[in-house]
Amino acid sequence: MTRYFILILSFMCTAAHAQSRGTFMVQGDSVKKELVEHTGYLENSKMTVVNTSDKPIYLEWQTISNTFPQAWDCSMCQHGKCQIGIPKGSVFKRLNPGQEGFIAIHVLPEQHPGAGTVKFKLYDKEHPEYYKILTFSVKVL
Repeated sequence: MTRYFILILSFMCTAAHAQSRGTFMVQGDSVKKELVEHTGYLENSKMTVVNTSDKPIYLEWQTISNTFPQAWDCSMCQHGKCQIGIPKGSVFKRLNPGQEGFIAIHVLPEQHPGAGTVKFKLYDKEHPEYYKILTFSVKVL
């Protein structure tokens, strides 16, 4: 009986450890800081993620905060789709094992200096308990 208990406990700990690592990782830093001249624009600030599991995954994201000035013209792209503005959330196109995906923002400040930050919570739809916060900070001089 004790052997079975130890075996089951060992299996549960191994499964919990594997799950706590998640099914994806952010390549590089999960915080991007961008500096833009007020006469210019931020064409593409991108963060790349990779599927580290051995199965296809669908990453979902939610905007958890957005302090970009209203005067700025902003948009964003994700793996599989681009959208006007910064929406509340969406789902990536399927990521196969080892495949990379991304979230990117674009800012046209329309000659309005200022600063703002947008934060996205990114997680695997199958394992929402494992997530990463991706932060884009933009300062327009």
